[in-house]
Amino acid sequence: MNATASTAPQLRLLLQRHALLAFFGLTFALSWSIWGLQSLLADADPISAGWLGIVAAYGPTLAAIALAGLLAPEQQASASPRRQRWLAGAVLAGTVWLNITVVSNPLESTRPAVAALLWLVITLLPAWIVWNVFSRRRGVRDLLRTLAAWRAPPIWYLVALLLPVIISLLGLALLALLGQPLPPWPRTEPMRELLPLLVTTFVATLLYGGPLGEEAGWRGFALPRLQAHHSPLVASLLLSVVWGLWHVPLHLQGVYHGIFPDGLPGILLRIVITIPTTVLFTWFFNRTKGNLWLVVLLHTAVNNTAGFWLPVTVGVYAAMFIMTVTLIITDRMWRLRPPEHATVHAYSHIT
Repeated sequence: MNATASTAPQLRLLLQRHALLAFFGLTFALSWSIWGLQSLLADADPISAGWLGIVAAYGPTLAAIALAGLLAPEQQASASPRRQRWLAGAVLAGTVWLNITVVSNPLESTRPAVAALLWLVITLLPAWIVWNVFSRRRGVRDLLRTLAAWRAPPIWYLVALLLPVIISLLGLALLALLGQPLPPWPRTEPMRELLPLLVTTFVATLLYGGPLGEEAGWRGFALPRLQAHHSPLVASLLLSVVWGLWHVPLHLQGVYHGIFPDGLPGILLRIVITIPTTVLFTWFFNRTKGNLWLVVLLHTAVNNTAGFWLPVTVGVYAAMFIMTVTLIITDRMWRLRPPEHATVHAYSHIT
């Protein structure tokens, strides 16, 4: 027991010194290993394979929660237990509704027991993360607390939900100004069918399309530590490379076939395109004082806009580039942020 007791502080000190490397390593290990299992199951049990892919997308957030708890395991009094139960219960009700009405039936799987277990996992996982917003562990609570910070100025809700739409429309306008043909509209449903579809897709994207599973990791855990030693611009460039590489298994599975070129060119193009998105997310995270809830909404809007109900075009990439340069210049993102604005949690002063 003495040996165990002496090992824990040493392990914590090692993690503090190399928190970013530990986070990136654990994130890749979790996501890539599960995506590997998904590939093995893809032909034999596509339903279970699809749900494994959802679990894999939660790798960054799960890694961040695990490390945050190890770095600052001090126990605090339970905060707002009533609000904790209410929020987690609301999320659980939403995932149950979504998975019953939209997601495949586990009994249709060739391995119904496995599929039922994975259905239960993806149903409980979002509610478990919200439950941990009020965790008794100081590190976990500090990491996730802004996931419940929805009382933000309305302007930031408008930016999160409408900016991706504005960028897409500006991209189409650029094509029209240059006399280029406009691509076909992705959606052909009548408006009375399209609006409910947009709402359902938005919720599904938020829960299962990456935002909730990634943002506590990329922006909540990694970005503050990067910005503790680098400017927002350099931090964004570094994070964009890691974020882009994290998607490699999906490229190898052909998920982005038709969107990106196959093989290495597609992976490199993904990293290049990830740069302006990361700069945007960094700017938004800093401007909203590290509000993860708003960043999750922005991530959802980006994923839900591009290719689902607005077309992805060269004009969109051009508009993103213009926006990126504008944000860098107007926000002077090449300068280090003052320590009081670094949005780094108390336990994360060593990276």
